[in-house]
Amino acid sequence: MWAKSGTSLGVGPAGLVGREGELAELAAFLDMAGTDGAVLLLTGDPGVGKTALLDATAELAVARGVQVVRGSGFEYETDISFAGLHQLVGSLPDELVLLPRSMREALEVALGLGAGPAPSRIAVLNAALSLFDEAAKERPLLLVVDDLHVVDQASRAAVGFVARRLGGRRIGLLGAQRAESGESFRSTGLSELEVAPLDDADALRLLSRRFAHLPRRVLSIVVNEAQGNPLALLEFAGSTGVSGDQHGQRAGWASGPGRNVRALYGARVGRLPRETREVLLLAALEGSGDLGVIEAAGGPDSLEKLAPAERDHLVTVTENGSAVRFRHPLVRAAVVDDSTGEQRRGAHRRLADALADQPERRGDHLARATTTADETVATVVESAARSSLRRGDADGAIARLRRAAELSPDRSDRRRRLSQAAYAAAWVAGHLEVSHEIMREAEGDPTARSLSAAATAGFLVLVTEGDADTAHALLMEAVEQAPEMPGPPREEWETALFTLTLASQYSGRPEHWQPLVDVLARFPEAAPAAAASLGRVHHNLGSVTDGMLRRLGDEIARLRDQGDADVVIRTALTASYLDRLPGCREAVYRVIRDGGAMGSSMPALMFVALEDLHAGRWQASAAAADELIALSGEMGYRLFAQLGHYVAAMAAAQRGDLDTCREHCEDIWGWSGSRGLRRLENCAHQAAARAALGAADFEMAFQHATAICAPGTLPPFNPEGVWSAPDLVEAAVRSGRHAEARRHADALRDAGVAHLSSRFALSSATVTAMTAAAEDMAKCFEEALRLPGVEQWPFEIGRAHLAYGERLRRQGLNREARVQLTAARGRFEELGARSWEARAAVELRATGMTRSGRGKAGEALTPQELEVARLAATGLSNPQIASRLFLSPRTVSSHLYRVFPKLGITSRAGLRDALEVLPPEPPAPRL
Repeated sequence: MWAKSGTSLGVGPAGLVGREGELAELAAFLDMAGTDGAVLLLTGDPGVGKTALLDATAELAVARGVQVVRGSGFEYETDISFAGLHQLVGSLPDELVLLPRSMREALEVALGLGAGPAPSRIAVLNAALSLFDEAAKERPLLLVVDDLHVVDQASRAAVGFVARRLGGRRIGLLGAQRAESGESFRSTGLSELEVAPLDDADALRLLSRRFAHLPRRVLSIVVNEAQGNPLALLEFAGSTGVSGDQHGQRAGWASGPGRNVRALYGARVGRLPRETREVLLLAALEGSGDLGVIEAAGGPDSLEKLAPAERDHLVTVTENGSAVRFRHPLVRAAVVDDSTGEQRRGAHRRLADALADQPERRGDHLARATTTADETVATVVESAARSSLRRGDADGAIARLRRAAELSPDRSDRRRRLSQAAYAAAWVAGHLEVSHEIMREAEGDPTARSLSAAATAGFLVLVTEGDADTAHALLMEAVEQAPEMPGPPREEWETALFTLTLASQYSGRPEHWQPLVDVLARFPEAAPAAAASLGRVHHNLGSVTDGMLRRLGDEIARLRDQGDADVVIRTALTASYLDRLPGCREAVYRVIRDGGAMGSSMPALMFVALEDLHAGRWQASAAAADELIALSGEMGYRLFAQLGHYVAAMAAAQRGDLDTCREHCEDIWGWSGSRGLRRLENCAHQAAARAALGAADFEMAFQHATAICAPGTLPPFNPEGVWSAPDLVEAAVRSGRHAEARRHADALRDAGVAHLSSRFALSSATVTAMTAAAEDMAKCFEEALRLPGVEQWPFEIGRAHLAYGERLRRQGLNREARVQLTAARGRFEELGARSWEARAAVELRATGMTRSGRGKAGEALTPQELEVARLAATGLSNPQIASRLFLSPRTVSSHLYRVFPKLGITSRAGLRDALEVLPPEPPAPRL
């Protein structure tokens, strides 16, 4: 496509024929990139001239003083994460050493250039952007990436990440991909320039300039056959004799320009010396063009053997002498096509030897070098898959585990590796369809089901259908058939125990959790985030020792360097039971932001929502819960959606949004009840009890709280019983069930959870104070409120102040009660806990502290009218208000009859808005 020289009609400024429009757009692109950043994607058919336009733009950029860095996709490396990014980063070694240490290490570890803790995906992407920023400090930078359609997924994500953040930077990103490549990169919504075939006039002009010795008749045949494809034009004409076919027919090429050019390149490759073809094959299969790796694989004199290919312009060596580039992807394809299977396998073996320090790439080459089952190679490839998971590359791990399964001579090893791939697809990557597909491959004798297969099958049926019965049965059958093993469980056992624990956990029924307890008894004490520890914590919170809490703290501290999403989620899951989620937040956020672990991002969203809930950030908590519900529904993880409904119900309950809370609870009961998922039903009862307490409906609150557990008991495998214990005690006290309240307060103290966290300590101390004798009550509440660390639990603090104030008022200590009730009302007002704020306000007014209100007509509400109006605004019925204020329902109705015209409304629906616009009450008098 290159013209030798000239500026005649149809020849662009770079010597390209018929590309004046494209070159003008590319020049404008460079102008913008050099000042404010720009991105452009070239699309078109193979051989249409995309690479030539990339070359022309790069040449123009260099002439303007722009630094150019190039990379390209390669079909043999699509499953090697960051293989494409490796080319770009490898071209900037001087700039890499200038990055902050954390960024430099993130890139080096992710690209296999160094060792260390696995970085998060977002850390790698940010480091890459910072590297390009560093390179653009002295002069503008142009990133050129060819064949984006075969760039590995991780690198494509990095390119897209960088592309969307170039505004204001002196960086240009110019890419190219085939028109038929579908979604690969165009889904990012970046600007595109379609490169169309040349029209006949431009095609003939191009040939006339380059092949003036050929007769016009032959050139016309070439134009007709090449269909405007520039690469086909040049290669067809170049392969034609002086006069062409004597009968005026086409010059021996088959139909289809791309395939024909590939054949022509194949002929040129075939004419090269054998040793040159051998080195070219190494370069083609190595992918990145790294001459150091190629020389290590081919021998000390291998680079000299490239000379014939360079002279024939099939390859070029970069200016810095570190890499070799093929003239066109079709040349690389022709080199591979020219080789035999044994030659390719030999090349892969030599490359594997040269990449001994890069386990994933070594495993990939060994896998391609092996055609028969080989356990040694399968083990290496499986190890490479583990390395991929540690780097957060779930997709790469899945592909490598499947390949390891193919290479497994033993049927059980094959089934185990396939099951692990399916498990990673479902739990980490979020690819349910892929997981089901792999499990179909793994199907075998059901009586010989492996632990891994049972774990994956059980997990799939649990998270998609909520079928805890089937999941539990599958796991128990496999566990009972598995041979006994000494010491801590190995990975296969760990996965099985984790899934069995999940099934037992969501079931919450003794017939499921009791067999799990028996299984756990076989294993010694494990790390806090191990499946055995999780099962024991869930079974009995009070069994957690201070030593285990310290070890959990150490594991949480290490999460900052953890790239394996599975490890992050399991650690956060244990932490969630023990009020340690704040320390996990950064790592959990990485799982959500990185986007490479969609399966794990759903429980990660739950942890974020829970942490926001406990911290009093209820709007953020509800938003995360809604996102979890939507994502779970979209991806088919129906179980996880119920967890979103639970957190959303709790946030609504504490805000006083009774209707929203009820809707979420009914969603949970409707889905979980028929499936026997008792724990999820308990979650909904916990939220419903909390909502009823806020509305001062103590009878309803008691019914929901005792649906979780009976007064005075905290059964195993029922953490909601511990978390809702203050609700049951308060509901019992306020509904006159003092004996039940005392029994349950004793049960919470006896559970031994107060040492786990300041929230558990506050809950235990508060219920003790609620049920204490009158002479001990104040001392107990004061001790509860002085506990260290309780300020991080604002809602629980507000509840303690409210309960304290209520007890004081009922003992006639109104002055002291006002202090506590004012503190409670202030807490609830800050949190947006409207129904709870209303409860505190009613109690305050009962002490004699009132707020005055004035309606639109200017007529003031009496204190009792205001009290009735506020309770009605929370959704209470007239009989409920009457019971609360020791009035008759008729009196309540009369008050509301007078309130409505004073506020300028006609129904209860307008109460909340009308009360909000009342002037603030005057400051409370000093006591």
